[in-house]
Amino acid sequence: MTTTVDRKTVIKLIFRELRVGITIGIVCGILILLIAFVWQGSFVLGIVVGISLLITLIVGTMAGTVIPLALYRLRVDPAVASGPLITTLNDIFSLLIYFGIASALLSYLI
Repeated sequence: MTTTVDRKTVIKLIFRELRVGITIGIVCGILILLIAFVWQGSFVLGIVVGISLLITLIVGTMAGTVIPLALYRLRVDPAVASGPLITTLNDIFSLLIYFGIASALLSYLI
């Protein structure tokens, strides 16, 4: 049995996952901001980690949605190919986001 995915369904799915990523990112970002602030006594460190987590979760949820859809479109089995690819890209983007934000705010952290 073959399933087809139309454009309307894809757009609806992407926006739903974007909302989920933003919601989870805001909640986790605020929690980690508070934890970092209480633990290390640095509000700027909390901002760096909280914003990094927020952006990373948004990027991760979007990658977890878009990559399987792209693989499906390329006629590659998403169940087989997307797991390692999503994990690797999430790790790379997470580090780039965290170190990018930390570098931008480095003068405030020291």
